[in-house]
Amino acid sequence: MLKDELLLAWWRLRRLRGIGTVAANEIRSQLLNPEDLIHSTTDDLIRLGCSESQAQQFTADSSLSQGFELLQAWQSEPDQGVLLAGCYPYPESLASLRDAPTFLWYRGDIAALNHPMVAIVGSRGASREALQWTHECASTLAAAGITVVSGLALGIDAAAHEGALGSGRTIAVMGTGPDITYPARHRRLADDIRRQGLLLTEFEPGTAPQSRHFPSRNRIISGLCQATIVAEAGLRSGSMITARAAAEQGRDVFAVPGSLANPLSHGPHQLIREGALLIRDGNDVLDELNHFRLTAPIAAAAPTPSETTAPALLGMIDFAPTPVDVIAIRSARQIHELLPELLQLELEGWLTQSPGGYCRQR
Repeated sequence: MLKDELLLAWWRLRRLRGIGTVAANEIRSQLLNPEDLIHSTTDDLIRLGCSESQAQQFTADSSLSQGFELLQAWQSEPDQGVLLAGCYPYPESLASLRDAPTFLWYRGDIAALNHPMVAIVGSRGASREALQWTHECASTLAAAGITVVSGLALGIDAAAHEGALGSGRTIAVMGTGPDITYPARHRRLADDIRRQGLLLTEFEPGTAPQSRHFPSRNRIISGLCQATIVAEAGLRSGSMITARAAAEQGRDVFAVPGSLANPLSHGPHQLIREGALLIRDGNDVLDELNHFRLTAPIAAAAPTPSETTAPALLGMIDFAPTPVDVIAIRSARQIHELLPELLQLELEGWLTQSPGGYCRQR
């Protein structure tokens, strides 16, 4: 559990007028460690990008601490807590994004974040065939050690969570506070996920569902995952927002083809036209992800020296461009730890660098 002093510093920063997620991440990127914010002076904060008035308010205004007792109370209960961007076990894949949430509230098994993650999203009003396909695909992926991520909505989301629960782990990213289930009919499903996976949200306890929260939630779903699968979805839908966020974040996008007569096939078909990979089942996903490297769950502990030899790290890198954050997910290591080793492998001729990441050469 993170120290209250550290969490309070970032809580106060985020309550400054004009400091949103992007500004907070820009400040974090300039610190050697998130804990450095605790001891930052007014001059330090100005150098980090705060205005003089913001810096003075941060150091002197006690009202910025208002509401922090809510976080403390939440952390005091078993199997729930708060993750802080830049601090383990906040996922590095998400923390690397420009708009990564400063805080993530959770309930359940935090170990679900230590495994490779794949998102499955789609329509709330999906066909019976699509729901069955999603359930089977999620079950296949979960059985292979992948954590299936979705948004706890009706339709495809629910089928993805239920399929994963039958054989492994799942994460539900919520558009509400961590203590509010939406839709209400998914309370039992949410309880099952809490026991066998993770409920995750950027919204504080007590936050009711609002339409503007769900597009925001979608960038967390894609940001957590190495790949996003879109089953049935309309052209103008939240699932398409998630898919495009995934592409912008440098992640793989997979799409499931369907009947030309079904309007909910138009979204996946458009994604395929834009370059998404067509998949038929969960095994196609595993093949595309080079799953022979992902069958064993990623351990939370730091690797031993014998595990960091060149062949071991090369097994985490594709012959196609592999983003550094994806390598970090696969190897369960921090990006700053990987960069020197990646450079050494490049100098030795094992890798080349490209705009999309690193490519294995042999």
